[in-house]
Amino acid sequence: MFRRVESRRYLTYAEARELLQRRISESGGALNPIQERTWEYLKTFGQKDPAAARGAVEALLKAGIPEHLAVQLVNMCPEDEGFINLILSAEEGLQVTEELISKVKEALGPYCGGGPAQA
Repeated sequence: MFRRVESRRYLTYAEARELLQRRISESGGALNPIQERTWEYLKTFGQKDPAAARGAVEALLKAGIPEHLAVQLVNMCPEDEGFINLILSAEEGLQVTEELISKVKEALGPYCGGGPAQA
């Protein structure tokens, strides 16, 4: 079976779990070894709502965070400002300010279970 890549985008664990779950049901449960290991991982770490995960990513994008970092932040759900700063500092040219960190906490709060993040 040949597949053609039509587009690429970063997925959160929750979105990847939903996509793989759909493929499993369409294929009747047949998985290759890589898909099986991926499924086991995503069953553990991708339990949240995929739509909420994408909403959190979109909120982070509006705050000026590149998509690859936004997805990383949503997947990790960091609460500690130092950890958020560490992740954001990986992006060359991104100005990490207290305001940006506050926006990150605000965007992640509802998705990561903390409600609206408190500054």
